[in-house]
Amino acid sequence: MNPSQLVAFVAVVAFAFMVMRGKHHKQENAVISDEEKAPLAFKATFLQNDEEKKKKMDEEMRVDRIRANEKRIVPVEVYDDENVLDLSEVTFDKLSMWEPVAINHTRRLKLDDSGRVYVMRTLALNPPVFEIEDFLEDSDCDTIINMAGDRGLMKSDFTYLDGSNKDETSKDTSEIDVDEAKDLFRFSEQTWLAHNSANLLSNMYNRAQKLTRLPESVMKKMEPMQVVRYKVGGHYFSHWDSEDDHQGPCCIDPYSRKHGLVTGVSAMDRPLEDRCRICRFMTVLYYLADTEEGGGTVFPLADYTDEELQEWEASTSADKFRETKDCQPGVAVLPKKRKAVLWYNHEVDNGFLGKRIKRSIHGGCDVKKGTKWIANHWISEIPHPDKPRTTAEGHY
Repeated sequence: MNPSQLVAFVAVVAFAFMVMRGKHHKQENAVISDEEKAPLAFKATFLQNDEEKKKKMDEEMRVDRIRANEKRIVPVEVYDDENVLDLSEVTFDKLSMWEPVAINHTRRLKLDDSGRVYVMRTLALNPPVFEIEDFLEDSDCDTIINMAGDRGLMKSDFTYLDGSNKDETSKDTSEIDVDEAKDLFRFSEQTWLAHNSANLLSNMYNRAQKLTRLPESVMKKMEPMQVVRYKVGGHYFSHWDSEDDHQGPCCIDPYSRKHGLVTGVSAMDRPLEDRCRICRFMTVLYYLADTEEGGGTVFPLADYTDEELQEWEASTSADKFRETKDCQPGVAVLPKKRKAVLWYNHEVDNGFLGKRIKRSIHGGCDVKKGTKWIANHWISEIPHPDKPRTTAEGHY
């Protein structure tokens, strides 16, 4: 290649380089056309939608977790112009719970065709505890006490929750003094009255069904009404009316009856596979007399925070279950003739028995003067029939 050809070649290469550099620079600064934008816009929209979908799924999972912990069925409450909820003709087909709403929240209820309005007031939120003053008449209370006396009262079982004193269950407590009685887990006398043994008891059964909004299939599982007398020094240390999942299948479950499972003191000397548990969904307690001093009912863990509950559970204090001595700390209900108190021992799980409410522990406070008379309706149910039955892991 001669000099003139070499110069020409260099010039061509330089020109080509400048053209390519200009084209590249133009591409870097060019405005992207709509056609070029479309795939990018689609990709951005897809990412945005994917993020929104993820957020939605996270929210649904959060709600599901809440529902898993608290699957309550809350019936709609329709009040009339006088702010009265008429339940006299209403029937229900599944377990449900009254929402406590707020402390001192009141509801006006009509439970029968008498035209009478009962006022129900919230005392605690967790567990839900309510009181209804004047649920009974004076004559009702007196009649029940007389019926219990005629039937005969017997010593209440005073076995500790852990069964540590089960060998003392045959001990005669009829003549012990107050100082000796104070160390008993329970010091009282009791009997049981069938719901159909008197018109009064049948009427109480019917009103209790309306008050609790329970189906007849559940009410039929209710135990006979327990009537209890506490003399001076009488008490019942803090306890649960129902038992926990790890204590076996429910005793009222046909499975337990078929296999001859038992609970209480009689179960403690038998293998765990022979044990069943008490499954009292809720309690309705009635005060049959005005006690001169003492004799209230205390809920020592009512409305405790989770941290406070954990601290109580970890406690090894000898007085852990003895809040009943002075009816504190906790939410205390004063004994008043004619009053009814209801609370829930379990949550509801889609219309069936759910987990036991730990904060439902309660006790009968010391009677310091006079006599305390109460009656109880214990209403039981089982978990969903398809839920597997598991052998008890412990007696307490």
